[in-house]
Amino acid sequence: MASATPALDRLRDPARWPSWQGAPSDIRFSAPAPGVSVWTRGEVRESLEGSRGGIGLAIEPGGAGDPAGAALQRWRGEARWSNAGLRGRYAYVLWDADARRVHACVDPFRTYPIYHATVGDCLLVASDLRLILATGLLEARVSVGALYHYLNFSYIPAPYCAIEGVAKLPAGHALEGRPGATRVFKHWDAVYPADLRGSDEERAAELRQRMIEAVSGFRPAGETSWGTFLSGGTDSSSIASILSRSAAPQKVTSFSIGFAEEGYDELGYSRLAAQCFGLDARERKVGEADALEAIPRLVEAFDEPFGNSSAIPTYYCADLAAQHGVRLLVAGDGGDEIYGGNERYRKDQIFEWFHRAPGIVRGAGRVVAGALKGVDTRLANRIKNFVYRGSLPNPDRFYSDDSFASDHFDALLSDGFRAQVGREDSLDVQREIYRAAQADCNLHRLMYLDLKMTIADNDVVKVVRSSRLSGTQVVFPYLDPTLIEFTGRLPGSDKVRGLEKRYLFKRATEDILPVEIRQKKKQGFGLPVSVWMRRPGPFRDMVHDILFSPRATGRGYFQPGHVEHLMKRHERGAWDHASELYILLMLELWHRHYIDGQHG
Repeated sequence: MASATPALDRLRDPARWPSWQGAPSDIRFSAPAPGVSVWTRGEVRESLEGSRGGIGLAIEPGGAGDPAGAALQRWRGEARWSNAGLRGRYAYVLWDADARRVHACVDPFRTYPIYHATVGDCLLVASDLRLILATGLLEARVSVGALYHYLNFSYIPAPYCAIEGVAKLPAGHALEGRPGATRVFKHWDAVYPADLRGSDEERAAELRQRMIEAVSGFRPAGETSWGTFLSGGTDSSSIASILSRSAAPQKVTSFSIGFAEEGYDELGYSRLAAQCFGLDARERKVGEADALEAIPRLVEAFDEPFGNSSAIPTYYCADLAAQHGVRLLVAGDGGDEIYGGNERYRKDQIFEWFHRAPGIVRGAGRVVAGALKGVDTRLANRIKNFVYRGSLPNPDRFYSDDSFASDHFDALLSDGFRAQVGREDSLDVQREIYRAAQADCNLHRLMYLDLKMTIADNDVVKVVRSSRLSGTQVVFPYLDPTLIEFTGRLPGSDKVRGLEKRYLFKRATEDILPVEIRQKKKQGFGLPVSVWMRRPGPFRDMVHDILFSPRATGRGYFQPGHVEHLMKRHERGAWDHASELYILLMLELWHRHYIDGQHG
């Protein structure tokens, strides 16, 4: 952390720093120049001599040399920052004390976060929100606007932050700070010129080669103990296949999670992949009791409320790796968003057909939906939902997948909460990103939106934080900017053609993946919370005890009667409200840990 304030002794206390398995306890302090104070812990790159210097974190592709170190030295010598040559994961804070200038940046997907706040003439920059609060310079006052975004998305998108007065650097952005002024600007972006021509076979062959180069380039070199996540889906399986070829004759170790509940377990596919690729496969099953045990740990792992329940299996998968001595995992995140594998893209094609259908067809749909207005069954609700969403343009239609608080605005939120936010505030966040996309078609604008939010603000945060809790680090080869820039040159029809997802990817991986995995239905890395909340048992009891406690209802955010309505509706199967109830659960637990005086 760098700031223009005298050393604050409270930051020397390791108890004020986030903890996880194997987290270093050594806190180092230095004051390298007048007006600059720096606290670091762990394997942080440092260049602290004189009035100009910097600190940073980086995990780079194997064989990349030391471009991150070179970037630090270039700043020391020339006060010039460039992301040229940087790949992988990185975050930096640089200063020029004579010029009274601070520069901070995060990589294209914010895999290392940076928080910043200005208090008087002091600029605070930190890698964790808890460190900002630990200075004592800023009151831990909740941002209601940020919580509204959380209730819609299950996470708080950058630049918003759960604490008033603090901001997060968005993915691919940098900060330039001077006395009285802070400027945030973009240093990398995904673009979609879609200008590649040639036959499908030629484009598939080039995509295959680019994938192999990206994945092989991220294979750890030397004696690093490493392995790979393996869900049995196309992304993790393609990475495992490519790694197994590049690592031969050494076996690649894979780690997989399964569930007892039917419809959630994919161990059959991960076992098929392990057999095909000759992997040293490790697996375990996660049950209801495991989820209950993990949730308090995950509350501590995330410095802001985080409501994606797949953090639970992610944590156990990384923990399984740690138990086998693995300290670095290769992950497949990003594949859906660059190859066209997200089920929402195919659904949106169907919605778009309805949206553009003749008026008589759309009118008939509205008549049917109107006739079902008072019917609260799952089938009736699906029909009404389809007609409603199909009548919307994008990105409003796409947003309606993540619009819990917007959809229940009047019934869910208290008068005091509604007075501080607008119903379309979260939708406006997506509208702005959608409009900013340098893209040739609707599909590419949606993929851009997903890269900026679903990946940078949700999936990456989930995987990095959950894995770090077990003492493991993660790299993401499918988020390599070079690969993303190439896929942006492929036409949208290479991603979704008709109703076929991953059209070109499937052809590019014909000799990389077995046909059973190439053609399998998308399942994701979900958790059976829907089942656990519906049936009697400890998980449902825990949700009831927390959401309907006097402590939770007394916060004044929600109308308790509506939360109870959602719970009862879920229990009788009229609609699946598990994700919304889990969002509320994790918000309350975050509040108790960070705001009610139980932390720090």
